Amino acid sequence: MKIKGQEKYIPQVAVLPLGTGNDLSNTLGWGTSYTGEIPVAQVLRNVMEADGIKLDRWKVQVTNKGYYNLRKPKEFTMNNYFSVGPDALMALNFHAHREKAPSLFSSRILNKAVYLFYGTKDCLVQECKDLNKKVELELDGERVELPNLEGIIVLNIGYWGGGCRLWEGMGDETYPLARHDDGLLEVVGVYGSFHCAQIQVKLANPFRIGQAHTVRLILKCSMMPMQVDGEPWAQGPCTVTITHKTHALMLYFSGEQTDDDISSNSDQEDIKDTE
Repeated sequence: MKIKGQEKYIPQVAVLPLGTGNDLSNTLGWGTSYTGEIPVAQVLRNVMEADGIKLDRWKVQVTNKGYYNLRKPKEFTMNNYFSVGPDALMALNFHAHREKAPSLFSSRILNKAVYLFYGTKDCLVQECKDLNKKVELELDGERVELPNLEGIIVLNIGYWGGGCRLWEGMGDETYPLARHDDGLLEVVGVYGSFHCAQIQVKLANPFRIGQAHTVRLILKCSMMPMQVDGEPWAQGPCTVTITHKTHALMLYFSGEQTDDDISSNSDQEDIKDTE
């Protein structure tokens, strides 16, 4: 909505984590979930105390090849991450299942259980194997030789997969600093669904491919699952180009809400209600 005289005013945005993964919320200090324990008044106070920061936003352009070139190119705005491989496949299967029976997906626990089911299934089937033979990857215009991977993930934020610090891994290796406002993307590879699960519980490190201002991925053959910020689709031969688009103004909360604070705030609100 545009208001006359305020065209240049861009509000800073806080995130209330109501979804399943909530990786952006976690990155910005707002936590992984909100179930109503913190009073609304305290949430608003936290917003007032939060610091304004910038968040890189990226343009993801998907240009089809060959027969598929007749279709109009897709274009997305990415805030969190892009991927091709097993995590995109899990998101695609989850999305298809939810479309068929939306009433079954009413809780975070059930949603995560469905993700676990599809992840376990892919460990056995390995639908995304030999990805390195199907794609070419360029970072800032330079071709990258890939090992035998099943997935490639392009990160803009620190968290991925519902709370995993993917770029950091187990934290036992030296790696370049990653920020969400430096105009750089972190690119990692995974060897399969089981490797993803190991990384999430800090039993393995990702294959760190590198950092770049521009990422180009060429899918040479077959259909592969892809996703941008949790929105999945099945994609035929194409070229995916990721370039910097703009910044978003966000609010970062560095404080910590304790149970004593919650209890104290609730007592104060009860006193006000009785006055």
